[in-house]
Amino acid sequence: MRLETEKQFANRKKRYGILTFRINEGRVFGVMRLRNGTSAAIQENRRKAVFLYRGIMDKPFKTIDEQIELIESRGMTTDENTPGILLREGYYSVINGYKAPFIDKTATATAGDDRYSPGSKFSDIYSLFRFDRALRLLLFGRFSIAEETLKTIASHCFSQAHTGEREPYLDPASYDAEKHQVTRLISDFETALGRNPRRQPKHKLYLQHYVSNHDEVPVWVIMKYMTLGQAFKFYCFQPESVRNDVAKTFSKLYASCHAKPIRISQRKLRLVYDHIKDFRNICAHDERLYCARVAPSSDTAIGDVVKELQLVLSKEEYVSFLADYLKMIPELARGIDPKIMAKALNDMKMGPIMESFVVNE
Repeated sequence: MRLETEKQFANRKKRYGILTFRINEGRVFGVMRLRNGTSAAIQENRRKAVFLYRGIMDKPFKTIDEQIELIESRGMTTDENTPGILLREGYYSVINGYKAPFIDKTATATAGDDRYSPGSKFSDIYSLFRFDRALRLLLFGRFSIAEETLKTIASHCFSQAHTGEREPYLDPASYDAEKHQVTRLISDFETALGRNPRRQPKHKLYLQHYVSNHDEVPVWVIMKYMTLGQAFKFYCFQPESVRNDVAKTFSKLYASCHAKPIRISQRKLRLVYDHIKDFRNICAHDERLYCARVAPSSDTAIGDVVKELQLVLSKEEYVSFLADYLKMIPELARGIDPKIMAKALNDMKMGPIMESFVVNE
């Protein structure tokens, strides 16, 4: 069993809290958090502790037939398509990821493990799984458009504020943020340029062309290399004057395709892109989306960010997204329990489309 450092153990203890073990030099140390919030340290000999550790942490391998047997024993009906789906998609991704709306809480509490509501079908949970995947793919495309817009506008306003300066994005004086934050961001830029001896850049032909053939690399070129998270930090670390210019530019773009203009403040823009960034990462890593919540409030749902997309997408692009979304709903609703359907939409904060979303003129 792998040894872990004191720091790793401390981090795991802090994260999980309930019961953790550290194995080191033949001894196993555990920390159990009690109901009153205090912690009690325990020590066991290696044999006993490893047995306990394995009993708590390990999940034994199960064949596809055994997985189906487990699903049916908990009250969910399977069909002839179930084996192929489990083999292709995986039990953990489908069942563990999407079982919540199908759980009978009373029966589960009595049994001590999962029990599904009467009438639950594997085909329904797979329909929810497929809907969530389609929603991720649909939104990822719009998030990518929003990402490029932020990179373009932030680069434009930054360059306008630093006309005549050579690679000002590498100058700490160009930013208004904590020193360690700025240092990390500049280090990311230096890595992209191949100037960071501690980190090797990912090879991008367009960037290599500028590095090899020009005296400097403009910020709008290197910004293509950066992630949305890095571009978001680049915007947030700007002086207030530059952030306001970026927000004003978004307001102008919005006014150009809507009859009724609105003012987008730099604070509102930061919140919008904070949400887009987090949900974009969920989509990129193929994680469960429909019921996800993100910071800073930890109560922002996918329906909230969909409404916010109006502020950073063109009206045409936004209306196109809503049309695509409307096509997805009947597919999810077909053959699925209406109560499950309603719960999923409620979790998303995306109820009936005409009630939840109004496209501004």
